[in-house]
Order: sequence, then structure tokens, then C-alpha cells
Amino acid sequence: MLLYKILGYSRYLWRKMQKTPRYLLTKKVRNFLKNENNPSLLQGKERIEIIRFLKHNLIEVFNYPFALKYLYRKVKIYKDSANNLDFIITEDNHRLYFKKGMSRKKISSLYNGLCMEQDDLSPHNYKFNELKIHSDTILADVGAAEGIFSLSVVDKIKQLYLFECDASWIEALEATFAPWKEKIQIVNKYISDENNTDTISLDQYFAGKEKPTLLKIDVEGVELKVLQGGNALIDSDIQDMLICTYHRHGDADMLSQYVEKKRYYVKFSLGYMLFLYEEGGFDMEPPYDFRKGLIHASR
Repeated sequence: MLLYKILGYSRYLWRKMQKTPRYLLTKKVRNFLKNENNPSLLQGKERIEIIRFLKHNLIEVFNYPFALKYLYRKVKIYKDSANNLDFIITEDNHRLYFKKGMSRKKISSLYNGLCMEQDDLSPHNYKFNELKIHSDTILADVGAAEGIFSLSVVDKIKQLYLFECDASWIEALEATFAPWKEKIQIVNKYISDENNTDTISLDQYFAGKEKPTLLKIDVEGVELKVLQGGNALIDSDIQDMLICTYHRHGDADMLSQYVEKKRYYVKFSLGYMLFLYEEGGFDMEPPYDFRKGLIHASR
């Protein structure tokens, strides 16, 4: 009797899920991609890979099997009594602190999302192209947020500049990078192509300072303005750039063409991202905007 009740409830949940916007979008995208006459950036094996994923999984930002291991992974969270901030221990055995006001459930979800982004197979993995990090590297991390990328390389580099406009992250960044405070600068400003009270350009900030050799940019769709404000640096000093290209439709082409004109070699990261959280969300319409995650521009 109990077994029948369980099976009946399972069927009820399945029917209920089939009516959700996310399930309906999953089905629509899969059917769209199965028709080879429908236009999409996804071609050949790339298209087939995502079709296979969507056959058994609900649609995600990252529609690849690697993402599944992070969806329900338990994260151990600690409390630092000295500053009252929560932190986790990374795979490199470093403390990564989180800003105040975040619940432990949100921290767990955020950290799993960050690890998903930096998985070796992820379209958002900054180290996808054998990035050369050495003792002379000076990194400018524009859009540092919690600082997980910079934390993964801080032991190996000469100097680190963390640019983060969200003031609520500054205390956490200071705690995370306290062990390396002699080579860290944290700058709470918007980086753009203008110089005023709230914003500063990279060229202006680094005037009279030792120049960065590596530039990472993740700034919610204003990557081009950051590049334009760092023209002098890009033309002379910066050897490698990691630039997010998924925030806006068309950014991949625009940003890659911009840096190619600066005589950089451009390589895109693996795979594609589907930016679900813009206007429309699970109600998005064809042709479904799969986007490249980032580029590595190198000399």
C-alpha cells in the first residue's frame, strides 16, 4: 500500500514539474536544436552535446555534465570569531571570506556556483588556455567580487590589484587577502573610460605605478569601457587578458575584434553559456542566445 502511495506521489510530482516554465523551456530548446535547419551558434558535436544533456536534465546556464556535481554538493562553512565573517577553505587550502548578511545557504550556493564556473571543462574557466602565471606577473583583477580567481594565483605572482565597485565585498576581500597584504591593493571604484569621483580608468590609476602584465575583466557587460580606459596599458604593457564575453548579446564578436586590432591572439574558452537570467528568463524565445564565456587574449 505504501509503495503505491509513493509511486502515485512521484507521478504527481512529475506531472507538476512538466508544467513548470523551466521544464517547458528545456523541452523547447532541445526540440529547437534537434532541427538542424534552425539557426544557432551551436554546430555539430557542440549542438549534439547540449541536446544530450537536455534529454535528462533541466536547462542550466552551463548545459554540460560537469555542472551536475556542483548542484547539491555540501559545503563546509566556518565562522571567524575575530571579524565575524563566514569563510570556506578552498582546494588550495586558503580561506575565502564572504560578505556579511549572506545566509549559509546562500554562501553554499554561491561557492558551488563559483567552483562550477572554474571547473576545467567550464566555459567560464579563466585558466582554460594554459595561462602563464609566474613570479613577475602583476595582475589587475577588474570586477574581483569575492576574489576566487585571484586567490587561486596569489601565491605565484608579484603584485595583485583588486578592483571591486561593490563596497559590501571590501571587508571580505581584506580578510581573504590579509596573508598577502604586502603585495595587495584593493580599490573600491568603478573602472571605466572616464575619470571622476566615482570612476577611474586603468591608464589613470596606473600612471606612475608598475604596470600590470595580466588583466582579468568581469564587469557585467561594460568590459569594452574598461578596455578603452586602458588603451595605453594594452598597447604597451599587458601581455595577457581574460575578458568575459557572455554578459550581452554580441559581446563575443565585438570584444574579440577589439583586442585583435590591438595585435593580440584571441582564443575562446570551451563550450557555451545560456544566460537565463536576463529579460524573459524561462520565457525566452528562439533562437535562444547561447554565448561564448570568455576570451584569452595574448601576445
